[in-house]
Amino acid sequence: MEPRYVARQLGPTALRALSTFPAVLVTGPRQSGKTTLLRHLLSGSHRFVSLEQPFVRD
Repeated sequence: MEPRYVARQLGPTALRALSTFPAVLVTGPRQSGKTTLLRHLLSGSHRFVSLEQPFVRD
């Protein structure tokens, strides 16, 4: 069972910024939901590529 998505306040702001700028930077501490937010907002229109080394992800 997949965990329930918790909506972030940054969601509408990120979408607005993405409609205006060609690139948007989302920063924050590890495990704060940055990737989850972007995957949730953009999974239908963008592809996710991780630049992290596989051994670091594990």
